[in-house]
Amino acid sequence: MSTNDRSITLKPSWKSYFWYYFFGILFLPLGLGLFVLIYAWRRQTKTFYILRDRSITYKDTETEVTLDLADIRNTDLRERRFDCNDIILKTNTREVVLRGIENGESIKSSIDLAIEAELKRLAAEKKTKPRESKFKPGSMDGLEYLTGLWQQGLITNEEYDTQRRKYEENN
Repeated sequence: MSTNDRSITLKPSWKSYFWYYFFGILFLPLGLGLFVLIYAWRRQTKTFYILRDRSITYKDTETEVTLDLADIRNTDLRERRFDCNDIILKTNTREVVLRGIENGESIKSSIDLAIEAELKRLAAEKKTKPRESKFKPGSMDGLEYLTGLWQQGLITNEEYDTQRRKYEENN
């Protein structure tokens, strides 16, 4: 990853774990609620999504999945309660769900734009060809050596000009 890559880190909203918190508080007097609250809190705080210029990374307590933007074939938005959405990213081989995202529609459209830009960048990269040198391989080293001799005063201006013309004619 280059140093100029920008990234955005998203976390699931607490609203996506509302029912865990609700039942955790409800069952708190029975002792079971504490386990439910801890489970919900850990899932919420340990899950995050990193959106970069060229990839999306999903991390939670057990897994870490990185998808290249160019590999994503389809993005879907699933509505949830309490103004939260799930963004579904599909590749040829897997499906990754970014759960509990607030403002999911704007994030999904940003991801779609980033995918489109990455595909255009890759297509442009394939089209560009490396520029061919007008000199043969190794001839620039000889020309630099000749220039060094001339700069040190070991050869005259006339000798330098005739040798330089020979290099230019041979290439």
